[in-house]
Amino acid sequence: MARPECAWCGRLPLGPYEVSMQDERTCVAHGAASRCSLCGRPRPPGPGWYEPFRRRPRCPTCSVGAVDTQEQARRHIPGVRADMAALGVSLDRRVRVTLVDTMPTIDGASPTGLTHSFKETGEVIGIEVLSGLTAVHFGQTVAHEIGHAWLIERGAAVTHPVLVEGLCEVFASAWLKKQPGALPPRLREAMATNPDKTYGAGYRVVREAVVRNGIRKVLHALCVTGRLP
Repeated sequence: MARPECAWCGRLPLGPYEVSMQDERTCVAHGAASRCSLCGRPRPPGPGWYEPFRRRPRCPTCSVGAVDTQEQARRHIPGVRADMAALGVSLDRRVRVTLVDTMPTIDGASPTGLTHSFKETGEVIGIEVLSGLTAVHFGQTVAHEIGHAWLIERGAAVTHPVLVEGLCEVFASAWLKKQPGALPPRLREAMATNPDKTYGAGYRVVREAVVRNGIRKVLHALCVTGRLP
């Protein structure tokens, strides 16, 4: 449940207000010249907000427990791997996850994670994740990239970006579903309504196939035929 006071002025909203992904209210009357890049909360004037590596701002709430260093990432990774293994998505070889300060723009989008591999041999080299994410965003990204690594290790027949990214988004959503707090369900909702023609559309079509056929049948079909059942 959202906190009753406005995160900007500290008073109870007397008019319309919006609620961020972190369940914090802000009076609509304040406007929003800029927002937290992770939860969407409007940024008030003054100090207290962090801009990691000159990227978009991060609010104080999202800064609590954020994954800014490799050491912090190292503490979270085993838990994400264990959660994914419990979902039936485990890697045959340990893949190194490295934090990076910037990510390349791909097809007009700025991803938070990338998986690198040798296409000829199907060997996964490593996973890169953008630094400065909340622990939940970090876990979501790692879960998605583990999905890519899992497909590569198995030499999956699926190659269509909509299906590949859609399946990895389904993996990330499954991980989020097991996490506590206000942020995970808000992120799952954002994934379900994402207008992106690859990630959003892919998530919806693969999820629909999973609901209709079950995850095992969908994984088998994508790995063997490259198509949904």
